[in-house]
Amino acid sequence: MTAVGPDRGRLAVCALFRNEARYLDEWVRFHHAMGVAHCFLYDNQSDDAPAPVLAPHIDAGLVTLIPWPTPFHQGAQKQAYADGLERTRGRFRWVAFIDLDEFLFSPTGRSLPDVLRDFAPHPAVVVHWQCYGSGGHELAGDGPVTARFTHRAPTRWVRNRKVKSIVDPARAVEARSVHHFDLLDARQAVDETGRPVAFRPKSPFKRPLKRWYGRLWGRFGWLLKRLPIDPYTGTDIARPGVKAALLRINHYPIKSREEFLMKAQLKKEQRRYEHVDYFAFHDRNEVHDPILANWQRGAWRP
Repeated sequence: MTAVGPDRGRLAVCALFRNEARYLDEWVRFHHAMGVAHCFLYDNQSDDAPAPVLAPHIDAGLVTLIPWPTPFHQGAQKQAYADGLERTRGRFRWVAFIDLDEFLFSPTGRSLPDVLRDFAPHPAVVVHWQCYGSGGHELAGDGPVTARFTHRAPTRWVRNRKVKSIVDPARAVEARSVHHFDLLDARQAVDETGRPVAFRPKSPFKRPLKRWYGRLWGRFGWLLKRLPIDPYTGTDIARPGVKAALLRINHYPIKSREEFLMKAQLKKEQRRYEHVDYFAFHDRNEVHDPILANWQRGAWRP
């Protein structure tokens, strides 16, 4: 672990992870290239030796690695986010809370701190997903995630309505969910257009909806995953539009089938993949969008 001083920069990232060692180097390097000054990474009982992978980044002052043994189902992620807020208050102007399968950037080519300067009056900015499918990859490859997967769901697909938050830690109170935060003075976050966003309360119908989906999936799965109904997330922004021209998160929830099966085995205790075929639901590849593959080749720069 390494200490972080107030001169380290304007933007930090916090993420909880478990058994993501093979992806850590790419993820840290990418976000540093996008303008992230420091990554606070919470190790949730990994057994694949993440520390040696992160050691060069820790030594360079880019990463703080924090052991976080709280079982995931006991609120580990929200508790880590609370710790992240405390660590970043007074040190960073902004902090983004994302996962290891999410890559935050601006499609305009501007750095993230440069874009966020336009949002200085606001306490938080929400960023929409663009979900990528397997692209037909059965096996895990050796290349970067951002280079291997270049096909995604349509921009306005229901899962792309989901957002993650970039908050001013001085004006954030706590994580209401892993997607959004309670803010001081009951102020609202804004989207990339500057419009305030409100969040719907968590739906009590999420679990019954997944069961209903599960009963129909075998026959009508091809249709269900195209309907504007999300069986996986209980919270959503009230306005269903997707804005991802200025700020965007490329989300790789499944990667190849081999990688998904390894992840699913790890998450059995979370009961996350019950009732609905998670891989098939997220395996959307209609849009060829290699923006970050182009970045890997040096054909696009922030």
